[in-house]
Amino acid sequence: MERFRSLRNVLLVVVAVLLVGIFGPRMCQSPLLEPGVQAPAFSFARIGALGRLALADLRGKPAVLFFWAAWCPSCKQMLPGLAALARERLAVAFVAVHADANVAVAALAQRARQYPSLVFVEEGERVLGAYRVGTFPTTYVIDGAGRICGGFVGRVSSDAVAVLLDRCGGG
Repeated sequence: MERFRSLRNVLLVVVAVLLVGIFGPRMCQSPLLEPGVQAPAFSFARIGALGRLALADLRGKPAVLFFWAAWCPSCKQMLPGLAALARERLAVAFVAVHADANVAVAALAQRARQYPSLVFVEEGERVLGAYRVGTFPTTYVIDGAGRICGGFVGRVSSDAVAVLLDRCGGG
Protein backbone atom coordinates (compact mmCIF):
# COMPACT_ATOMS: atom_id res chain seq x y z
CA MET A 1 0.00 0.00 0.00
CA GLU A 2 2.83 2.39 0.88
CA ARG A 3 4.52 1.64 -2.43
CA PHE A 4 1.27 2.52 -4.26
CA ARG A 5 1.09 5.91 -2.51
CA SER A 6 4.70 6.69 -3.40
CA LEU A 7 4.13 5.77 -7.02
CA ARG A 8 0.93 7.86 -7.08
CA ASN A 9 2.76 10.87 -5.60
CA VAL A 10 5.55 10.62 -8.17
CA LEU A 11 2.99 10.36 -10.95
CA LEU A 12 1.13 13.43 -9.63
CA VAL A 13 4.37 15.43 -9.53
CA VAL A 14 5.22 14.39 -13.11
CA VAL A 15 1.75 15.38 -14.33
CA ALA A 16 1.95 18.72 -12.49
CA VAL A 17 5.36 19.50 -14.00
CA LEU A 18 4.09 18.66 -17.47
CA LEU A 19 1.01 20.85 -17.05
CA VAL A 20 3.06 23.79 -15.83
CA GLY A 21 5.52 23.28 -18.67
CA ILE A 22 2.77 23.23 -21.28
CA PHE A 23 0.31 25.80 -19.95
CA GLY A 24 2.43 27.88 -17.57
CA PRO A 25 3.96 30.22 -20.16
CA ARG A 26 0.55 30.96 -21.64
CA MET A 27 -1.01 31.62 -18.25
CA CYS A 28 1.82 33.85 -17.04
CA GLN A 29 2.30 35.81 -20.23
CA SER A 30 0.54 39.13 -20.10
CA PRO A 31 -1.39 39.99 -23.24
CA LEU A 32 -0.14 42.74 -25.50
CA LEU A 33 -1.76 46.14 -25.40
CA GLU A 34 -5.01 46.19 -27.34
CA PRO A 35 -5.08 47.74 -30.82
CA GLY A 36 -6.55 51.22 -30.74
CA VAL A 37 -5.36 52.18 -27.25
CA GLN A 38 -2.99 55.10 -26.81
CA ALA A 39 0.62 53.95 -26.56
CA PRO A 40 2.11 54.67 -23.13
CA ALA A 41 4.34 57.74 -23.06
CA PHE A 42 8.09 57.28 -22.91
CA SER A 43 11.33 59.21 -23.05
CA PHE A 44 14.49 57.22 -23.76
CA ALA A 45 18.15 58.16 -23.96
CA ARG A 46 19.43 57.76 -27.51
CA ILE A 47 22.43 55.52 -28.08
CA GLY A 48 25.05 56.84 -30.45
CA ALA A 49 23.31 60.24 -30.70
CA LEU A 50 22.63 63.15 -28.42
CA GLY A 51 19.34 63.77 -26.70
CA ARG A 52 16.29 61.77 -25.91
CA LEU A 53 13.49 60.23 -27.93
CA ALA A 54 9.91 60.59 -26.67
CA LEU A 55 6.67 59.16 -27.98
CA ALA A 56 5.59 62.73 -28.76
CA ASP A 57 8.57 63.03 -31.16
CA LEU A 58 7.05 60.27 -33.29
CA ARG A 59 3.63 61.92 -33.77
CA GLY A 60 2.55 62.05 -37.37
CA LYS A 61 4.53 58.99 -38.47
CA PRO A 62 4.08 55.30 -37.81
CA ALA A 63 6.62 53.61 -35.59
CA VAL A 64 7.90 50.15 -34.77
CA LEU A 65 8.98 49.66 -31.16
CA PHE A 66 11.23 46.65 -30.85
CA PHE A 67 11.86 45.69 -27.20
CA TRP A 68 15.03 43.64 -27.01
CA ALA A 69 18.01 42.67 -24.85
CA ALA A 70 21.62 42.18 -25.91
CA TRP A 71 21.72 38.67 -24.42
CA CYS A 72 18.61 37.52 -26.34
CA PRO A 73 19.48 35.31 -29.38
CA SER A 74 16.07 35.80 -31.05
CA CYS A 75 16.42 39.57 -30.65
CA LYS A 76 19.81 39.57 -32.35
CA GLN A 77 18.40 37.45 -35.17
CA MET A 78 15.59 39.97 -35.78
CA LEU A 79 17.81 43.08 -35.98
CA PRO A 80 19.04 42.60 -39.59
CA GLY A 81 15.51 42.08 -40.95
CA LEU A 82 14.15 45.09 -39.10
CA ALA A 83 17.08 47.21 -40.30
CA ALA A 84 16.38 46.16 -43.90
CA LEU A 85 12.68 46.98 -43.48
CA ALA A 86 13.62 50.37 -42.02
CA ARG A 87 15.68 51.13 -45.13
CA GLU A 88 12.60 50.35 -47.27
CA ARG A 89 10.11 52.26 -45.10
CA LEU A 90 11.74 55.64 -44.64
CA ALA A 91 8.51 57.25 -43.39
CA VAL A 92 8.40 54.84 -40.43
CA ALA A 93 10.45 55.27 -37.24
CA PHE A 94 12.09 52.00 -36.21
CA VAL A 95 13.08 52.18 -32.55
CA ALA A 96 15.17 49.42 -30.95
CA VAL A 97 14.34 49.76 -27.24
CA HIS A 98 17.04 48.04 -25.19
CA ALA A 99 15.69 46.93 -21.83
CA ASP A 100 18.56 45.69 -19.68
CA ALA A 101 20.34 48.29 -17.55
CA ASN A 102 23.15 45.82 -16.83
CA VAL A 103 24.55 46.03 -20.37
CA ALA A 104 27.20 48.66 -21.05
CA VAL A 105 26.21 51.47 -23.38
CA ALA A 106 29.41 50.89 -25.39
CA ALA A 107 28.16 47.43 -26.40
CA LEU A 108 24.84 48.94 -27.46
CA ALA A 109 26.59 51.70 -29.39
CA GLN A 110 28.33 49.02 -31.44
CA ARG A 111 24.93 47.60 -32.44
CA ALA A 112 23.71 51.12 -33.28
CA ARG A 113 26.67 51.57 -35.65
CA GLN A 114 26.01 48.14 -37.17
CA TYR A 115 22.35 49.00 -37.92
CA PRO A 116 22.20 52.75 -38.60
CA SER A 117 18.66 52.60 -40.03
CA LEU A 118 17.34 51.81 -36.55
CA VAL A 119 17.12 54.33 -33.71
CA PHE A 120 18.69 52.66 -30.69
CA VAL A 121 17.60 53.77 -27.22
CA GLU A 122 18.26 52.58 -23.69
CA GLU A 123 16.27 52.74 -20.44
CA GLY A 124 13.55 50.51 -21.89
CA GLU A 125 13.29 48.60 -18.62
CA ARG A 126 11.37 51.59 -17.20
CA VAL A 127 8.35 50.94 -19.47
CA LEU A 128 8.26 47.15 -19.72
CA GLY A 129 5.21 46.99 -17.47
CA ALA A 130 3.37 49.77 -19.29
CA TYR A 131 3.90 47.98 -22.61
CA ARG A 132 3.24 44.54 -21.06
CA VAL A 133 6.60 43.19 -22.15
CA GLY A 134 7.20 39.88 -20.43
CA THR A 135 9.32 38.22 -23.10
CA PHE A 136 12.07 39.38 -25.44
CA PRO A 137 11.68 40.21 -28.18
CA THR A 138 8.36 42.04 -28.14
CA THR A 139 7.45 44.25 -31.09
CA TYR A 140 4.72 46.89 -31.39
CA VAL A 141 3.51 48.91 -34.35
CA ILE A 142 2.17 52.35 -33.47
CA ASP A 143 0.23 54.56 -35.87
CA GLY A 144 0.94 58.23 -36.54
CA ALA A 145 -1.57 59.27 -33.87
CA GLY A 146 0.29 57.32 -31.20
CA ARG A 147 -2.18 54.42 -30.98
CA ILE A 148 -1.23 50.76 -30.81
CA CYS A 149 -1.93 48.98 -34.12
CA GLY A 150 -0.79 45.57 -32.96
CA GLY A 151 2.23 43.63 -31.90
CA PHE A 152 4.11 40.38 -31.60
CA VAL A 153 5.64 38.43 -28.73
CA GLY A 154 8.75 36.46 -29.59
CA ARG A 155 10.71 36.20 -32.80
CA VAL A 156 8.78 37.31 -35.86
CA SER A 157 9.77 37.91 -39.46
CA SER A 158 10.20 41.38 -40.87
CA ASP A 159 7.55 40.37 -43.42
CA ALA A 160 5.00 39.99 -40.60
CA VAL A 161 5.96 43.43 -39.28
CA ALA A 162 5.57 44.84 -42.82
CA VAL A 163 2.06 43.36 -43.12
CA LEU A 164 1.04 44.98 -39.82
CA LEU A 165 2.58 48.29 -40.95
CA ASP A 166 0.55 48.11 -44.18
CA ARG A 167 -2.64 47.60 -42.18
CA CYS A 168 -1.77 50.57 -39.98
CA GLY A 169 -0.93 53.03 -42.74
CA GLY A 170 2.82 52.62 -42.63
CA GLY A 171 3.21 51.37 -46.18
